[in-house]
Amino acid sequence: MKHPLLFLSALAAASIANAQSSVSLYGVLDASVSSYRATGAPSRTQMVAGGNQSSRLGFRGREDLGDGAYASFELEAGLFNDTGTTLATNTNNQPSGAVAGGFSFARKSFVALGSKRWGELRLGRDYTPGFWNLFAYDAFRTGVGLGGITTQGSTSTVFRASNSIGYFTPGCSAFVCQGFFGQVAYALGENPGGTANADDGRYVGGRVGYGGSNWDVALSHGVTKNLAADDYTQSSIGGSINFDVAKLMLLWGVHRTGLPVASLGGGTRAPFWQVSAWIPLGAGYIPVAFTRVTRNDALGSSASKFAVGYVHNLSKRTAVYTTYARIKNNGSLQLPVNSGADAGPTPIRGGSASGIDIGIRHVF
Repeated sequence: MKHPLLFLSALAAASIANAQSSVSLYGVLDASVSSYRATGAPSRTQMVAGGNQSSRLGFRGREDLGDGAYASFELEAGLFNDTGTTLATNTNNQPSGAVAGGFSFARKSFVALGSKRWGELRLGRDYTPGFWNLFAYDAFRTGVGLGGITTQGSTSTVFRASNSIGYFTPGCSAFVCQGFFGQVAYALGENPGGTANADDGRYVGGRVGYGGSNWDVALSHGVTKNLAADDYTQSSIGGSINFDVAKLMLLWGVHRTGLPVASLGGGTRAPFWQVSAWIPLGAGYIPVAFTRVTRNDALGSSASKFAVGYVHNLSKRTAVYTTYARIKNNGSLQLPVNSGADAGPTPIRGGSASGIDIGIRHVF
C-alpha cells in the first residue's frame, strides 16, 4: 500500500499546484485583400496581415502566491501571416538596436509580480503608457490597417520599450480601468557610461486617468532621451463616452523634439487630433474616424484622414470586415493611407492616397 499512497499524495499535490497556476496559448490571425492608390505612384493590390487586429501568437502564465499575490509572465510575437514572417523588435530603444528577421517576442516579453492590494510590477519589453492612450481612444486601434491613427515622430518607444520597469495600480493592467488609475514606466537604453549619448534610448513615462461606468478619460506623457534631437516627447489626452447607440472617442496629442529633425521635415512639433466612434449594427459594428495631423516645418505641412468600416461577427471568435480610408497630404507630407507595416504606395509630397480592405479575423 505504500507506493499507491505515495502516488495518490503526489497526484493530489500536482492537482493543487495546477489549480493555483496556469499557462495558456492565445493568438489572432487576421488577413485581408487590400487595394491601394496614391498620387504619383502605381496602384497596388496586396494581402495584408492585420487589417482589423494585429496578428499575433502569445503565451501567458500566472501562479497564485497566496493572500491575493501572484506571479505572471507574457510572451507575445507579432505575425505577418501573409508571408509567415514576424514583427521586428529593438534591443535598446534606439535606431542602432533595430532587429528584424527571425522569430521574436517583439510585442511583449515580461515577467511580473502583483497583488490585488498593491498593483503589478513588470520587467521586460512592454507597451509604453503613451501607447495605451493612443490605443484606447482610437476606434480602429492605433497602427492597425487602414483605420489606424497617423502620428509623426521618430523614436522606438512610441508603442513599446525594451528593458523596461513598469508599474500598474491595482485593477488596471492595460487600458480598460475603473476608478482612478495610473501607470508608470522606466526603460533603459543600455549605452556605455561616460559618453555624450550615454542616456540615449532611456524612456520615462506615465499615464493617469479615471474610468466611470460608461465613460473614461486619461492623460499620458513620456520622454525618450536622444542627444541628436534633444529628446523625443510624446503627450496625449483622450476620453470616451458610451451613448448605447454609439461609443464616441476623442483624442489629442503631440510629438515633439527639442531640435529640428529630418523625420519631422525639419520641424520640432507634430500635434494631432482625432474624433472616432463605434456604432453598433446587427451582429457587428461600424468604426469611423477622422484624424488631423500638422507639423511646424517650413511649409506648415498637414494631413487629414477619414476611415470607415464594418466588422461582422460570425461567432465570438471569427469576424469578417471591410475598411475604406483616404488621406490628403499638404505641404511636404507624403503619408501613405495605411499606418501599419503594410503601408501601401507612398504618394508624392502633398498628394493623396486611398485604400480598401476586405478580410477575415480569427481569435483563439
